[in-house]
Amino acid sequence: MEYFIDVEERVRGKISNRCKLEIINEVYYGLDSKHQQKFTDSCFGHLLSVAEMKISLQIIHQCIVRAVRTLKENEVWCKFGNKIARFGLEEFVLITGLKAGELESEDENLGLQSDLIQKYFKKSKGKVVRKQLLIAFRRCGNQADKFKMGLLLMLAYVLLSAEENTSLNLWWFHVVDNFDRFNSYAWGKRSYEYTRGIFNQIKGETVKKYERNERYPYNFHGFPLAIMIWAFEAIPGLGKQFAHRLEGDRIPRMSGWDFQQTKLDGETVSKFLDTDIQIMQLMVKRTLVPSQEEAEEEFYQGMTPLDDVEDSRVDKSLDEDGIEESEEDEPSVPMHQPPRDRPSSSQDNNIVEVVRQEMRELESRLVRVINGRCDHIEAKLDRLLKLVGSGASQPQGGEFQSDKSGFHSETRRFHTYSPQHEDNIPEENKGREEDCVFEVAVEKSVNVEEQVTPIQGEGRRGSTGQGMLSNPSTAIVVYREMPRILIPDSKHRLGEQEAVDVVMSNQPEQSAESCPKDQVGESSTILLEDETDEESPKGRGQRKRRKGKALRTPWTNPLKRRKFKNVTVYDPFREVDPAKVSDLKEWMEKASPRDAVALAICDAGRTFFEDLHDQSRWLTGDHVDSALFHIRERAVKYANLFRQDCAVLDSNFWQIVENAFEDRLNTGRKNSDDAFKKMLVDYVEGAAPVLGKPWKTCRYLYLPYCVPNSHWFAVEIDLQERQIHIFDSLTSMVREAKLGNYMKPLKVVVPRLMKKYVNDNYSTSMFTHHRSKKLPVQDNGSDCGLFTVKFIEFSLASLDLNLVQPKHMLMWRQKMAAEIFAGEFDP
Repeated sequence: MEYFIDVEERVRGKISNRCKLEIINEVYYGLDSKHQQKFTDSCFGHLLSVAEMKISLQIIHQCIVRAVRTLKENEVWCKFGNKIARFGLEEFVLITGLKAGELESEDENLGLQSDLIQKYFKKSKGKVVRKQLLIAFRRCGNQADKFKMGLLLMLAYVLLSAEENTSLNLWWFHVVDNFDRFNSYAWGKRSYEYTRGIFNQIKGETVKKYERNERYPYNFHGFPLAIMIWAFEAIPGLGKQFAHRLEGDRIPRMSGWDFQQTKLDGETVSKFLDTDIQIMQLMVKRTLVPSQEEAEEEFYQGMTPLDDVEDSRVDKSLDEDGIEESEEDEPSVPMHQPPRDRPSSSQDNNIVEVVRQEMRELESRLVRVINGRCDHIEAKLDRLLKLVGSGASQPQGGEFQSDKSGFHSETRRFHTYSPQHEDNIPEENKGREEDCVFEVAVEKSVNVEEQVTPIQGEGRRGSTGQGMLSNPSTAIVVYREMPRILIPDSKHRLGEQEAVDVVMSNQPEQSAESCPKDQVGESSTILLEDETDEESPKGRGQRKRRKGKALRTPWTNPLKRRKFKNVTVYDPFREVDPAKVSDLKEWMEKASPRDAVALAICDAGRTFFEDLHDQSRWLTGDHVDSALFHIRERAVKYANLFRQDCAVLDSNFWQIVENAFEDRLNTGRKNSDDAFKKMLVDYVEGAAPVLGKPWKTCRYLYLPYCVPNSHWFAVEIDLQERQIHIFDSLTSMVREAKLGNYMKPLKVVVPRLMKKYVNDNYSTSMFTHHRSKKLPVQDNGSDCGLFTVKFIEFSLASLDLNLVQPKHMLMWRQKMAAEIFAGEFDP
C-alpha cells in the first residue's frame, strides 16, 4: 500500500505537544476530598492512572509518517514493515476507556446562559480561552464550581487539547451544569475525531518543501497519548523495547503501561519500525480485539461506529502476508470472543480475528501442557541417573513402569531388584515409588570415540536374573529426547536446556574429554554432547543430550569445545577458543546482511561482529552492554575469581539518571523524589540490568559512560567514600569543565537513591569526582569502548589497570566477538 509520505520524503518533526497530562493531578489535588471522590467516579476518573506518564513525540511522529492511503475517512491505517494496523474508534475506546455513543448538536448560545459563564466569565463577551479557564480554576474558592471547571480542564488540556489562546466551545459550560448528562456524553468519540486530525497535519504538499535534514513544524492536538499506547498495543515488540507493561489485566489499556523516557531518538524508533520488525519477525496486530471483560464494559457496549466507505485493501480479514504470532508475542490480556451484538465498524473482520485469536490460545495452551509433561518426565529421568550408581530400586508396578507421558513406552525398560537385595538400598531411598534401576538396551553398538560405552549382554546383570547390576558405576544411560512442538517463528527453541553432567558414582569427577579412550567404560562422568537434528541418533533407546550454555546457537562446533574445570586463576590474556572462532567465521561467511543471531540482550547481525573484528570501527552500546552482561555472568559463575562487592551496570543507566535529573530541574521540585521512577528503582534493587546486584550488598558501582557521539570511558562509583573515579583512555577528548557537567546527574541522583532505597541515614550531599591520570592511553580513535569494557573487567578481577595496553586490543576484539557469539566468556 502507498504511503502518504514517501520514504524518501520523510522529514524530522519539530513537534509541539499541547496535551498536558500534568493538569490531571492539578485538578484532582485542587479539590477537597468530597469532590476528589466525585472526580474519581466521573467519566474522567481513570485518567488519574496516566497522570505521571510521559508522551513520546518521536514514537507518535514515526507512526504518523507511516500512514497509508485508503478510502477510509474515519480510520487511519499505518504500515510497519510489511504489515498494516488500524487506528480507529474501536482502538481509541479500548485504549482510553472513554464513551463513544451518539453525539448531540452543540449550540454554543446555550453556554452563554450557564452559571459558570455568568459568575466567572461575564466580561469575556462570549469568548473564553483555555488559559482563562485555568486561571479561574486556580482562583476559585467554591468547590462545586471548581469541580465543574476541573472537568472542563480535562477537555481543554487533555482530551481536546489545543493552544492556550484558542477559544473553548461554550456549549461545554452548558452541559457541565448537568453532571449526569456530562458524565454520559460521548467525549471519547469527540476526542477521537479531534485526535485523528494529527495524522492530517503532515500529509500536505508543504512537507515536500523540507529537506531530510530539516525539521517540519507541527502540533499535537487532541489526546496523542492514545496514539502512543495504540502503537505499544498494536506492536507488542515496540512496547517491550521502549516502555514497561504493568502486571495484571488492566482496563482501559492505557492504564496498563508505564513510559517515562523524555528523550527518545527518532532514528532508533524509525529503525525499529522499518527494519527490526522484519528481522525479528515481530507481530503487528491489524486491529485490537476486546477481551471478554472489555466487551462487557459500558464504554464498549455503548459505542456507536462511525460510518465509512469500504476499501478492499484493508477490509480483508487477513494481511496479504498472513499473520504468524509466536507465543512470546501473545498479549498478556487474554482475548475472547465478544458478544455477537457488540457494535463495530468492521464486525466480520473482528469475528475472524477473534476466532484466530482463540485458535492461537488453544495452540499455546497445548504447547504448555505437552512441554510441561515432557519437562516433568525429564526431571524424573534425571533423578534416575543419579540413582543408578547408588543401587536404588523401583517397586514392582511402580510409577515409571506405566507410560503416563503419552509417548510409546518401548523406548525404555525397567528392571527391579528382588527383595533379597533390599539391604543394598540406601536408607534415604527406601520406600520411594520413583526409585529404580534404569537400564536401556542399545540394539546397536556405539563408537567409543563418541564417548558412549556399549551395554554388555545379559551376563552382566548378575546371577539372580532380576536385573541387578553387578557394577552400576559402569552402566551408561542413553535416552532419547521427548518430542516437542515448535511454534513457527519463535526465537527460542523449546528443546534446548541446560546441560548437566551425568555422575555415575562417587569417584572423583572427570570429564569424558580428558579420560583415555580405553577407560571410557570406567569413567565417573559421561558427557553426551547434543547433535544437530540430521545427525541425531534414531535407534531405540536413544536420546539427544540437552544443549549446554555454550551451545545455544546453531553455529557451534561441540566436538572441539573446550571444558574449563577447577579454574583458580583468571587469565585475561588467555587465547580464544579456536572452536568459537571457527563457529563465528563459518556463520559470517554464510550470513546475509539480514541474518541475525539472538544474543543475551539483543539481536546481532553480521555487521555487529564485523565492527568488533575491525579495530578501526567504533563500539556501540549493544557491543558494550553485551560484553558487560557476560562479565556479570562470569562473575556469578566464578565467584572466587571476581570481587562480589560491586555491581556492573549498563549503558542505559546514565541516560536514565540524566532524564531523572532533568525532570527534577524542569519541575522545580529540588527536594522531591518524584523523578526517581521505577527504572531507577530496578537498578537499585538489582532487577536491572540482567544479572544485576542489589546496591545494599555493594560498595562499588561500575558503568560505561558515552559522551554523545564522541567518546566512551568507564566510571567507578565508590558508595562508601562518596567518590566517582573516571577511567579514561583518552583524556584529551573531554575537558575538565565539561566532565564535571557530565558527572553532575550521577553526583546528585545516586546519593538520593541510596538514601531513599538503601539507607535512611545516607547523606544526599553531592559526590565528588576525579579522573585517574596514570592509565594507559589508546593509540587510535576507535578503541575507547573496548578500553572501557576492559577497565571494568580488570577492576572486578582486582588486576592492575595498566595491563590494559593498546597492543592487546585487536586480540581482545576478536576474542570478544567469538565469545559473545558463542554465548559464554572464557574464565
